[in-house]
Formats: sequence, C-alpha cells, structure tokens
Amino acid sequence: MTNTSTYTAPLPDPADPLTGPHWAAARDQRLAVQRCTSCGALRWQPATICPECLTTGGEWTDLAGTGTVWSYTVYHRAMNPAFADQVPYAVAMIELDEGIRMIGMLTGTDIAIGDPVRAVYDPVTDDVTLIRWERVDAT
Repeated sequence: MTNTSTYTAPLPDPADPLTGPHWAAARDQRLAVQRCTSCGALRWQPATICPECLTTGGEWTDLAGTGTVWSYTVYHRAMNPAFADQVPYAVAMIELDEGIRMIGMLTGTDIAIGDPVRAVYDPVTDDVTLIRWERVDAT
C-alpha cells in the first residue's frame, strides 16, 4: 500500500474525541462505527446525538467491512494538490452489508456500481491507518 515515510496527504486526527475510536479500530484492522444504545441504529459519520431517536451517546461496534458500491467517481485531476501523485483515483459511496453508507477511496479505478467490495487497511503513519475499499472479484 502506502510508504509511511512519504505520505503527505491530509490525515485525520486520531486523538479527536468523536472519531478517535474509529481510527483506533482501523489501526487494529477493524471497521468500527457508532451504534445508538437506545434504538440500535448504526451511524456514520460519528455524532454525539443519534439522528434517528435523538438520544445522546452511543457505543462503538465492529462491522464486517464488506458492502457494495452504491455510487462512485474517478478523479483525473486531484481535488487537493496533496493527492496529485495518486491521480487517477476513485472515491465511492459504499453501502455496507449492515445497511449504512460510507464514503472512501478505492484501491483501483476498475469499478462499477453494484460491485462487491471489502475494507482494506493502509497504515500511512505510525498513528493513522486509513480504510480503503477494494473490489471483491467473483470466483
């Protein structure tokens, strides 16, 4: 994947109190999202209040890390100069098997809506592991 000594693109803050548990799970090669402790709804992006029942709080839960491409685009010009060396790259909205959607970068550009994908973990620094999505080839 990425050479951790040369990664120069923007990174999330693994110490952020709202998203930190997600990035800690990614370092352990797990995909974790929040689940409401009241109604059970899964949510991504993390939030302090459940958008379904408005209960505060929530717990972090691991998901399978599999889903399908719901939508995607291929960038031929970097949206941020820090990604110029990665062009062309694809970004997709993934509908996870558990029903919620998450946006992420794909590992390649040979992709179509409806393709099955799985999470792969890219340790870009000692503290940050990014989640990418790769197509699962049918066997």
